[in-house]
Amino acid sequence: MRGATWVALGCIWLATTAARGQPRDDKEYEAEGRVEYEDEDEPVEGTTAAELIARIEALELRLQQQEESRRAGGPRLRLTGYADLGVFVVQGDGSGTRRDVGNAIFPEEAGFGWVFYGDLLAPTVNSRGEVADLGDLPGVTRFDSIDSNGAASFLVNELNLTFNAGLSPSALFTASVNFVPRTGKDFALGDFLDVDLAQLEWLPTGDPILSVMVGKVESVIGIEYKQRKANQRFGITPTLIARYTTGSALGVKARLKLFGERLIIAGAATNGSFGTEQFHFYSEIDSNDAKTASGRVAGRVGLGGLTVEVGGSGSIGQQDGAGNGADNMWFAGVDVEVTHPFFEVRGQFLKGKAPGDAVSRSYALDLSFGGYLEAVARIGGTLGVLVRGEIRDARVWQDTERLYLTKSWRAVVGARLTLGPHVVVKLEALHNGEYGGVPSIPNSLVTSSLVVSY
Repeated sequence: MRGATWVALGCIWLATTAARGQPRDDKEYEAEGRVEYEDEDEPVEGTTAAELIARIEALELRLQQQEESRRAGGPRLRLTGYADLGVFVVQGDGSGTRRDVGNAIFPEEAGFGWVFYGDLLAPTVNSRGEVADLGDLPGVTRFDSIDSNGAASFLVNELNLTFNAGLSPSALFTASVNFVPRTGKDFALGDFLDVDLAQLEWLPTGDPILSVMVGKVESVIGIEYKQRKANQRFGITPTLIARYTTGSALGVKARLKLFGERLIIAGAATNGSFGTEQFHFYSEIDSNDAKTASGRVAGRVGLGGLTVEVGGSGSIGQQDGAGNGADNMWFAGVDVEVTHPFFEVRGQFLKGKAPGDAVSRSYALDLSFGGYLEAVARIGGTLGVLVRGEIRDARVWQDTERLYLTKSWRAVVGARLTLGPHVVVKLEALHNGEYGGVPSIPNSLVTSSLVVSY
């Protein structure tokens, strides 16, 4: 596995020394949350005269600040962010997993001490991927951040601050911090802080065709990570496979665009996988010497008013948390994205495995398959609608102590209303279901999100 890591680092080095081309467009920076290069002052349909005056005044102030910063010789610093507020109503007790007592449903799994079925992360209520309730399962203690017990609740999903510092014409530092207010227990505060991005981006050729990022960086697996934040996502909730692909990780990453941005190549060497922090397969600080190598190759073409991108991606590396000498954990998949000014269609398919480790009590994984297909449409510049279908077939187990069996599907419908350049209201209904002999669990829900950007 160390060999694969050196290959990934070698590809990054070769790309750094050889790349030349055209700068990327603003949409790529917007998708990656790097607002330094985007033009937020372009009027949108329905903008009033008062809003235009406010935009002009804000632009004049920004230009004045940039000129003062330039004269002072300091970095160009910009602070942005958003507040994500919501309310949700969930079916049942809000949890997505049940215990198979006495192996009555799955007698063939009697070799495990505890057997559970369903999906812990199916009843998702916000863009963070938090669920209404994790349930009260024996033999384990989990941080149940919402813990609603099935009750409807208002929620401050997160307050985000994003810092962008232009250090030079070819260097940009970006940091993203989430403040998450939650209920305290036993005289302890429940609020917590989440640093989800801290990266230095360097343009070694002087133009954005090639960028190298170091620090806590975004994923290179699939396409959903581009919309992982509440102010980037058209809808509200992440998919059933987002837990494997949309997290950020510590390491080095590079992206190269060739032939007029028709070919995109990305690679990374990181401490661990790009799984989300709340799931079993994540480790911020590595416990083994070998790193995880990840990459994606995609082709992009324009067809009239359409832009079509098709890609393949994957990762391989010693399993997070399992220590030196552990076997490899891997993921592989394909994705497609079709964009148009009035609609978008995207989908992704993913497989993966992790061996687990009895000594370190690391979980094992057999993701037979998972995927989704999503379509969104924009109507009149202010209204949008979303439909999505998802599926996940997986086994997760910890030695012979516990087993989670998942054969889940989900149908999602949503609506989006843009109230102005800084305020968006979203509504989503999720129907979670089981198949393949797994009993149905009542955990469908309706959730909402008010995103105020600044």
